[in-house]
Amino acid sequence: MTIIGIGIDILDIRRIDRLLQKFPIRFKNKIFAEEEIDSCMKRKGYISSFAKIFALKEATIKAISNTHNLKWLDIKISNDNNGKPLVNLSGYALKNVQSKADKFAISASVSDEKNYAVAFVIIEKT
Repeated sequence: MTIIGIGIDILDIRRIDRLLQKFPIRFKNKIFAEEEIDSCMKRKGYISSFAKIFALKEATIKAISNTHNLKWLDIKISNDNNGKPLVNLSGYALKNVQSKADKFAISASVSDEKNYAVAFVIIEKT
């Protein structure tokens, strides 16, 4: 496999907390898909969950690198049965990656500790 892009993001979770308090509806609807919002709101530590998804989207954007016309909602984060993050692309995010490789795989990892979330994404040509 050939690496197309690598992205990493570290985020202060308190920043997401402030945004959720100041712009609860507008911020959520601009950044997160309905399924992501539902998933986060079911968790006790929902602010941390929003932060981890945000960090995963940021890391994905960095891995894509060509962000022309890309929207936050072009990147959707879900989890497999074991909790591993899955990155799903649509719209311009998908087109940007497909311009580099017809077939590709995205690997992602995310973690948090007290006030910080960190995410790492690799996009590989398959």
